[in-house]
Amino acid sequence: MFLFAARSRGIDAFPLTGGRRRDRLAPSRTLSELFGQRWTEGAVPLALAVLLSVLVTIVTPVGAGDAPLVLDEVAEKGLVVVGLTLVLVGGGIDLSVGSVVGLVSLGAMVASRAWNWPMALVIPAAVLVGAALGAVNGFLIARVNMRPFITTLVTLVAFGGAAAALQSAYSLPLGLPREDIVWDFLGAGAVAGIPTGWFVFAVALVVVHVGLTRTRWGWWIAAVGSDRRSARRNGIPVTHVVFATYVLSGALAGGAGLLTAARLGRTDPDVGQGWELMALTAVVLGGVSLKGGRGSVLRATVGIVVVQVIQQGTIAAGAEGSAYTVILAAALLLFAVLDLKWGKYRRTTAEKLRIDPGRVTLGPLADVTEPGTVWTVNDRTTGATPIGLGRIEGAEDCAVDREGRMYCGDRRGWIWRFSGPEDTEGEVFSRTGGMPLGHAWDREGRLLVAVGGMGVYRVHADGDTELLANKVRRSPFSLLDDSGLRAVDDLDVTADGAVYVSDFSTRTNAAEYMVELVESRANGRVVRIDPDGSTEVVISNHVFPNGVCTSHDGMSILVASTGLCRVDRLWTSGPKQGRMEPVLENLPGHPDNINRSSDGNYWLPFVSMRTPMSDLLTRYPAVRRRMTREVPLDSWVVPQLNVSCVMKFSDEGEILDVLWDSTLANHPMVTAVKEHDGHLYLCGVSNNRVGRLALRPEEIGPIDPAAVPGTKAAVAPEVHR
Repeated sequence: MFLFAARSRGIDAFPLTGGRRRDRLAPSRTLSELFGQRWTEGAVPLALAVLLSVLVTIVTPVGAGDAPLVLDEVAEKGLVVVGLTLVLVGGGIDLSVGSVVGLVSLGAMVASRAWNWPMALVIPAAVLVGAALGAVNGFLIARVNMRPFITTLVTLVAFGGAAAALQSAYSLPLGLPREDIVWDFLGAGAVAGIPTGWFVFAVALVVVHVGLTRTRWGWWIAAVGSDRRSARRNGIPVTHVVFATYVLSGALAGGAGLLTAARLGRTDPDVGQGWELMALTAVVLGGVSLKGGRGSVLRATVGIVVVQVIQQGTIAAGAEGSAYTVILAAALLLFAVLDLKWGKYRRTTAEKLRIDPGRVTLGPLADVTEPGTVWTVNDRTTGATPIGLGRIEGAEDCAVDREGRMYCGDRRGWIWRFSGPEDTEGEVFSRTGGMPLGHAWDREGRLLVAVGGMGVYRVHADGDTELLANKVRRSPFSLLDDSGLRAVDDLDVTADGAVYVSDFSTRTNAAEYMVELVESRANGRVVRIDPDGSTEVVISNHVFPNGVCTSHDGMSILVASTGLCRVDRLWTSGPKQGRMEPVLENLPGHPDNINRSSDGNYWLPFVSMRTPMSDLLTRYPAVRRRMTREVPLDSWVVPQLNVSCVMKFSDEGEILDVLWDSTLANHPMVTAVKEHDGHLYLCGVSNNRVGRLALRPEEIGPIDPAAVPGTKAAVAPEVHR
């Protein structure tokens, strides 16, 4: 017998697998989790864009001394890029941003020099004119349902023509210099040592970034860009959202035009020409998807810096201006293709690498068909009376109160209550919204349910549910967020009011138990929920922990590992507190929920039985990996399911009795067994009934199995009327 001591995140149960140290590593799974991170959507394009800028600095004379020249125009062009990012994330495109910059730049100069407007009026007017021009695009696209590409291409020409007309009408006053302290402040001033243009850009960048990533408005934009039909069906005002993105893009372009006019001190219709190509290249280099729904203004800002480095490189190399345009066009084409291919293959690769089977060492396989052993097949459970036949769909577990009312879960999220003679009167007692699995009574006789996909809940007498816990502290170095209790499947209560719950996987959900069974990775854990609602992982790195039961003396909990075919004891009090030791090893089947019996022992069903082939595959993870990738799930080679086997064992690990249904007709899948008032209740996650089996008199003891061990009088479960 050996013991495991507790560590920072509970006891490390990985040594139970018999695996080597390197077997802890799961490179395919790590890549899958890495590719599954949202930030990797634009990481590869962005990294390549940065490498491109580094290459430019190597092959051209551009150096650190050119940084001011590179950054001079980033503020104005950055505002345009931020606005275009909003439009692209919302599923649109805006080719008119350059013309908006030119028209607003000219308009601001005309208002100041020809119309003698004060700057207090020119500044807001410039932004409002830009917003109005964006509203034209927004109205035509969102209200009239015109194509964004064609619409903004037309307004690109129209706004450019308006700028040329304005230049012709006011060419003389535009050529006259005019001193204005506000113009000088916008073009060459500073705020707290930061150039005015950069300060304005930084404020806009922060506001838009927070709005896009931390507000409902930003989520609406992403939802509309991802799938307009789904967004509309979920109540999102799609028309208003699309219209708003174009208005904001126009307003930001208007601000860019104002800053450009102030920095240059002059303007002409050529200002802003080609900015649409520059902005599109920048956002694509920054990993913003042209298909909509995905993008970051921070990454887009890096993209515009890269574009400016390329521009400065072509200037430093003495190339003609047309060379810069050709380079931008080539970069836009290359990274647009990269965005399409990377977005597609990132998801498929992540899904393909998601299942990464591990190596598990199991002991010799016992022959349960051999006559004259404790495992000899019999018909003990064949005659169990069905409860809720045809009404229940997959009752993983159940609980019975003192009045004999039986409560069981249902894969539809319901909790049934059966009462009356032979439990014939059934009703839906509560709706959880998840997948009710393990059931237990707490010290006060209230029903606790482990709800797959949601957490641990308390069900009150009126059927209302109350959340006990659904999170633990996230592992510090985990790529995957493992804080959620998504696969809780069984639970029990100790005398101090703590609830121990098995969470069979931190990576899959409760409905994917077959994946977990085949993968056989140490993904599971056991969590303690204290009466104050705090949670702590007490066992980590376990393989499919699928059953928890407080021992009769109340000093330990028993934990069943479906993947390792064993049962272990975790001491929760006494001199061995915080240690784990084996109780049953090398079982011939895969155990499920453990429950106390009235005679001081324990009931344990097998959800499946080991076979020579399934045992062989546990030693060859590469074969299982290929199987999961090339064979449909319902054709996977797995242990023998639907075996209808229940056993009773003692605290010392002695197998006392085994119950079978040799016909496999009535209760083929048994995942939990509860004893009450001389009867066994047989539950199965794939059965359409719960079985009720009368025990022999000699099998019935004086203990109430539903009572919390260690409590003074074993409070009876409350009657849920």
